[in-house]
Amino acid sequence: MPSWNDSKSKQAIVGFVETVTTEGSDGFVPVEQRIATFDNDGTLWAEQPMYVQAFFVFDRVKALAPQHPEWKTTEPFASVLKGDLKSVLAGGHESLLEIVMASHAGMTTDEFDKIATDWMNTTRHPKTGRLFTEMVYQPMLELLDYLRANDFKTFIVSGGGIDFMRPWTERVYGIPPEQVVGSSVKAKFAVVDGVPVIQRLPEINFIDDKAGKPVGIQNHIGQRPIFAAGNSDGDFEMMQWTTAGEGSRFAMYVHHTDADREWAYDRESSVGRLDRGLDEGPELGWTIVDMKQDWNQIYPAIEANASTSNVLFGKWLAEDIGNHGVLDRAQSTFVVEEDGSVSGSTAVNRYRGKATIQGDEIKFGPLIATRRAAPRALMDQEARFLKALEGVVGYRIDANGLLYLIDAEGVDQIRFSAMSE
Repeated sequence: MPSWNDSKSKQAIVGFVETVTTEGSDGFVPVEQRIATFDNDGTLWAEQPMYVQAFFVFDRVKALAPQHPEWKTTEPFASVLKGDLKSVLAGGHESLLEIVMASHAGMTTDEFDKIATDWMNTTRHPKTGRLFTEMVYQPMLELLDYLRANDFKTFIVSGGGIDFMRPWTERVYGIPPEQVVGSSVKAKFAVVDGVPVIQRLPEINFIDDKAGKPVGIQNHIGQRPIFAAGNSDGDFEMMQWTTAGEGSRFAMYVHHTDADREWAYDRESSVGRLDRGLDEGPELGWTIVDMKQDWNQIYPAIEANASTSNVLFGKWLAEDIGNHGVLDRAQSTFVVEEDGSVSGSTAVNRYRGKATIQGDEIKFGPLIATRRAAPRALMDQEARFLKALEGVVGYRIDANGLLYLIDAEGVDQIRFSAMSE
């Protein structure tokens, strides 16, 4: 495991594996009992500034919004459409569950599989510019490989949606879909136009979090693990269940301590809160992995320019400015060249300038514009457009190819669609 420093955490893992795989040792465990379970969010990949599936859910709401005009004035959908994600997250699990039910149901499992796969293959993290599948932790990938090389069977046990994870976990983690345990919606079998399908229903079936994790393990795996890894208090019961069995047992927490290379958070975080685990875990003999001290690498290396600003280059048309829409036929445009030059139309005047682009970050220098006058409504749109550009610090491109320019608070300021040359 080259991405792990030779620390007590790595030594504890290696010592445990050597013990359970050495025939004749007091702690030897037969191959068929070598079950290892891993939480996903915050344990195998990044979960800040919010869970990856939350990004997916919000993008689904925006994609479905034309079919639901009532969402513009109905919470929590209205806040999603305004880009006010803080208000949505402040609503807690009830708000998120309502959004999940509206955006994840009413389709077949095959249709949902394709939507999730397409989104995962194209959508990038708002801070790093990496694909979300590149936001996995290299040390944990090595740990998975190390355990499997020693005849462990590795499972994901996550509060995330089971159908959201299954399309890509084998490609990313080497964990096949039948070894994924997660939250689920209810479903039913039907024959539609002579074709047998499984239809997803707008009703929760099972929440695989906290006390639900041991139940999910029992229902899906039917065997108590001997190794469990997590990162939050939502994994505490899985650790308890794992280490309560007889014989050799191992539990570990990934503690997010690296604000420079990733994020530093624990007791006060609304995402991935780790409080009880820090207090009780060491007393129970569980290993606390200090990300900053124990890992010499966070993410896998990727090819140069694989996730950089080249996706931004081209011509874009504003569809929304500051959540107030745009005037019909009043085109506010945005053109980005490879040398960082930016230009376009405010709908009244032409403008040009320079931008500094690094990863998913973009900051504009002074913009020079012509000074033509126009009717009040057009001038108002121009003022909103230029003011929004001033506050932009980042961008993202969703699975539908829409470009969002984002301010320092993470709020979408302008939404663009790509224009043909």
